[in-house]
Amino acid sequence: MKVAIIGGGHNGLILSALLAEKGVKVTLFEAKDKLGGLTDTVEIKGVKISRASYVLGLMPEFLIKKFQIPILKGDVFQTFYVNGKAIPFWRDKEKRIKELVKVGEKKYPEFEEKLLKFKELLSKKFTFVKYPPTRQEIREEAEKEGLSEFIDTPAKKLLSEYISEDYHYFFIYPGMEKSSAYVIAYYFSTDWALVEGGMGTVAEKVAEYAEKFGAELRVNSRVEDIIIRDDEVKAVVVNGKKYEADIVVIATSPLVFYDLLDINVKLPVSRWRKYNIILRNYPRIPEPLKGYEYSLLDTEVGEILIPSYLDKARNGIVLETMGGLENVKELLGIKDEDILYIDKIDGEVSQKLYNLPFGNLNHLPMTDDFLFEKRLPYTTKYKNLYLCSAGTYPGGQVTGIPAYNVANLILSSLSG
Repeated sequence: MKVAIIGGGHNGLILSALLAEKGVKVTLFEAKDKLGGLTDTVEIKGVKISRASYVLGLMPEFLIKKFQIPILKGDVFQTFYVNGKAIPFWRDKEKRIKELVKVGEKKYPEFEEKLLKFKELLSKKFTFVKYPPTRQEIREEAEKEGLSEFIDTPAKKLLSEYISEDYHYFFIYPGMEKSSAYVIAYYFSTDWALVEGGMGTVAEKVAEYAEKFGAELRVNSRVEDIIIRDDEVKAVVVNGKKYEADIVVIATSPLVFYDLLDINVKLPVSRWRKYNIILRNYPRIPEPLKGYEYSLLDTEVGEILIPSYLDKARNGIVLETMGGLENVKELLGIKDEDILYIDKIDGEVSQKLYNLPFGNLNHLPMTDDFLFEKRLPYTTKYKNLYLCSAGTYPGGQVTGIPAYNVANLILSSLSG
């Protein structure tokens, strides 16, 4: 039994590892010259930056342990900074809630209790699945727990019922305001953490595990075509050569094969941008943020991370931000002469750099048109052709959940 996996991002690598350890013959084809996709560490003059994704928080703990991914955590995982006030989000629940109440968020304890209860429901019944659950299926279970508002209420409206507007965008991303409040629960995590050496370490550790069990991981290997005959997958064409396979898995953005998969989606190029900066010295931290500078700083000018406070493997002072460059420089007192290196990636650049259609980090938007049963399933109309990426259920970020679910589907089909 031969399995061909298209795409060497974290989902493709995890799928390779999970199948190979069960004795399946796996060959992974990555078009670029390195593995990892958006889990990418780049070394500049000896200093390591996480070029695209930069924190890990939604991957199940059992996968982190399995692949021995080295995690770095501080007592505070995230700090809100708005109107000159710092609100640390402690991993300790009691401390975290106390901070929110102290700044006047009296309804936050009720909000978080419901939020964590809803996340637990999702984890137990709607995460490790064979196909995307419907909105109605989740609603029925949520109603039993008195949590249907996380399905039926738009995200911003629900936040308005519990939290001051100044803090809404610490819980959702722009563009998700009208989406089901499900997205609040999806992204909320007290496990956000750094990966030692940058996010590329995720790819390195999983690739090492996969190869230990015999998986063949090929770079510079672009899949140009998938051969289907009688509605069953037969082979892939890689760099002009045919490679026969019993099972093929598309682990890159499904929009790369939109014609084969009949996906008729036209999106604007995503407007996000990320700056990766190497500094001569640590920046000037605003007084209220001192003591929390190692955490993910959620500010009015955007997310800011200075991983070097915790991660000495970076070999230099690194700042990574999704905020506007000039605003971040002003907030932290950074002058042009303080900058040794600056790198910018955005939706346009990522299309070429990571073969990411429309530059969408989630492959498909995390909006109601692409949630629940409307997100792509793992199976396709073709026999033995599977999908496994952020474009499938449950959605975006570095989770490995699609890989785990697809591995179980394939292994079940082989044993059955």
